[in-house]
Amino acid sequence: MFKVIGRVSYHPAMRRLIVAAAVAFCVSGSLSVVGAGQSPAIGRTVWDGVFTAEQAGRGRTLYSANCAGCHGANLQGGEGQALQGETFWLDWREQTVDALLTYVSKNMPFSEDGSLAGTLQASTYADIVAHMLSANELPAGTHELTASSSTGVKIIRKDGPGELPATTLARVVGCLAPRQADGSWVLMKATRPVRASEAKPAADSDVSLGDRTYQLKFVLTPLTKFVGHRTAVTGLLLGDGGVDGLNVNTVTSVAAECK
Repeated sequence: MFKVIGRVSYHPAMRRLIVAAAVAFCVSGSLSVVGAGQSPAIGRTVWDGVFTAEQAGRGRTLYSANCAGCHGANLQGGEGQALQGETFWLDWREQTVDALLTYVSKNMPFSEDGSLAGTLQASTYADIVAHMLSANELPAGTHELTASSSTGVKIIRKDGPGELPATTLARVVGCLAPRQADGSWVLMKATRPVRASEAKPAADSDVSLGDRTYQLKFVLTPLTKFVGHRTAVTGLLLGDGGVDGLNVNTVTSVAAECK
């Protein structure tokens, strides 16, 4: 089944497409870093100590009682996926602690009929997330993690913010170039990708364009009528930050001129 926008059809997103290969690529080729050395202030991050050691200890006990059966005694995975190491960073880096806490609070513990999801106390979920952060070698601080204190706390590597991981469903805005000689489509002067769940389509017409170029992959229908338009594209990132393009889900004309 294809998603159709403006009579143009596309392949659906394939969530785990080429993960193993994509994470190994360097950011090069068709991807240019926008505003190098001019990143906005980072704000609070998981390296600032957003939970206490005591809280993480409580969380370890609560995790054992409610989560270990699926995710393993040491968060190594089992019936459920691993919650530490590279799996944790692939799933959660460049997101926020409140997003992680919200997800855990709404979807866990797992049960076949979904009846257990969201049934624990708010403090229990916060303690379990504190344990998860601690198990991923993030530092403890002096204040306990809560729903309010977690807001906007970025989950990033110690060396700072990076690209969104491969296979993230993302949105970019740029200028649609004429069809290439090999029949492919390219989005130029494009923005950095943002998670589709965090994108604000209403701002697509005003967002400042960048200097990235993305190959648009798996587009089945010509986009000729959108050439030269300011265009918004959602799709799965192929390679970190979309270095190898986007597996297109939707293409939308934002304005007839690209400026």
